[in-house]
Amino acid sequence: MPEKRSENSYINNDVIPFLNDNFGYPIHNAECVKINDVPIFGARGNRAGSIDIVYYHNGNPVLLVEAKTKHKSHAVALEQALFYLKNFPLDKEEFAPSGLPPKILATTVGKDIKFYKWKIEVDEKKQVPEYKTEEITILPFEELLRYYGLSEEYQARVLEPQNFKVDFFDELLVIFKYYKKEEKITKDIVKEVVYQIHNYLLNPIQYTTSYPYTELNTQGKKAVYDLFKRFDLVASLGPDTAIEFRKAILRSFQGEEFNQYLTEKCVIDFVFGLIGKLNKHTKVLDFECGSGGFLATAINQNNLDLENVMGVDIEDLPYIIAKTYFALYFKKTGEELNLVPIRKDNGLFYHGKNWDLVVGNPAGSSKYEHGDEDKIFENLNDDLNKDGRQDRISEYNLSIQQAIQSARIGGKICLVLPEGVFSNSQDEFLRKYIAKHCNILAIVSLPPGSFKRGTAVSQLKRGAQSASMKMSIMYAEKTREVKKNEGLEIDLRHLNYPIFLAHIDKVDSKSGEISEWLEERLNVVLEQWKEWQNKAELNDIEKITTKFDKGEKMKESQKTLFSKVEPERIKIEKNKKTKPKEGKSETKISKNLEDLLN
Repeated sequence: MPEKRSENSYINNDVIPFLNDNFGYPIHNAECVKINDVPIFGARGNRAGSIDIVYYHNGNPVLLVEAKTKHKSHAVALEQALFYLKNFPLDKEEFAPSGLPPKILATTVGKDIKFYKWKIEVDEKKQVPEYKTEEITILPFEELLRYYGLSEEYQARVLEPQNFKVDFFDELLVIFKYYKKEEKITKDIVKEVVYQIHNYLLNPIQYTTSYPYTELNTQGKKAVYDLFKRFDLVASLGPDTAIEFRKAILRSFQGEEFNQYLTEKCVIDFVFGLIGKLNKHTKVLDFECGSGGFLATAINQNNLDLENVMGVDIEDLPYIIAKTYFALYFKKTGEELNLVPIRKDNGLFYHGKNWDLVVGNPAGSSKYEHGDEDKIFENLNDDLNKDGRQDRISEYNLSIQQAIQSARIGGKICLVLPEGVFSNSQDEFLRKYIAKHCNILAIVSLPPGSFKRGTAVSQLKRGAQSASMKMSIMYAEKTREVKKNEGLEIDLRHLNYPIFLAHIDKVDSKSGEISEWLEERLNVVLEQWKEWQNKAELNDIEKITTKFDKGEKMKESQKTLFSKVEPERIKIEKNKKTKPKEGKSETKISKNLEDLLN
């Protein structure tokens, strides 16, 4: 009966020679290959084991190997390797002088070997980073060194867009998370990572003299320096890289104090479906731009000229994310970066009044708390109905005013607003203000849960819980210039026009991604909108059901979203100073929205 071999015997006599013979990995060199020599420590600081094999180059770990005998599995080996990765002794300079674990893992089962790259995902419940792996082609030692930028004749390589997050963004997150001694990826870490990218683009030579690089210790600085040396970020710029950048941080920039919601891509796409194709010279303003989602879509879909677009945000993090996104997209570096039209400013200040399109999801709080009221009311009005008393100064009051003030005559306005704007008695003066200066083209009522609330802890995958506030999309055309101190009297003859109204029912279950249950409903509304524009009427449709609805099997057509509408049902009779005709239209809309017509 053959003698059972020890694990060390298997590693020394099978794995190490195999990697050396076939892939050129070091052998018989204690500085380059450490066998059961890199420790793992328990929660109390006691040594709790060691890693099978770690390969080093110039003192830095470059490959972690978990070796199993031929009777085991790669799945078991990978699980063990991930445990070692999470617990790598980063605080011990002799094992991790740069403060980073190896980026590449390998598992061996007998002489069968697999290689993996890790990336970061955030566990939604624990809100802590988790390491996920992707299997890659086996890397010979020289290729491994080129991956790290450590080969003798290495030239910085261009980042492929699909590798931007895994190879670059994730590693920056790990560096700043470790050197800030954070257990979680916070919004401050995300901000520093984005500023680091921005400042490198601003000055690739002297970025080491400014924040946040200067906040790191010597090891952290070396880790950042080595990463930027490894990749030619400037040569990697372009729309595809910008889109990957925005995907990586879309859910990670908002905090509770921002009082903002995450606007789903399907909602943004729907908004631009309502608006339709834009001329490349169209001037577009988003005065509370967040991460730049609306502006990004406007540019992506219409090839807009950069000088005709402006985004404004009062908070530092969304501002720098939007600015960096635009720099990546339009390949702006050096002094050109200062020309990127994203401003850190109060969006309610005066930003011109000749915009072709004002679009966005402005803050919807019932209070305004950012200060600078004196400067704001040089631009806006605190007594719209001229009754001698200050209006209720909510954020959406000021946002509605700003949007209408900023648009040119004939310009379009498309905002996501709290549905209460269209029904609350205390907001009647806002409805009059809108009606006096605009023709309302469409109002689409969204179901609760269509947005995700920002969280204090950044998340890279899903964001936080959905927000319960019910929101609506208002699409309007400005017809009349705003005049100071003119009151809200309306000539009813100006209201003789049809309005497209739609209400999307809530679903029985909203588990999973918002887009999974909302996007197809929005697409149905969009098709009806196109029909309305062509024929001023709607088609009969069946009720939309998904796996999230109860009672999916329906034999008869259900006119639930809306049914065929005669436009005159929502018109005001011509040349008569009367209210609209009594009675409801056949369109099923929110009861709240009907107040707009009464």
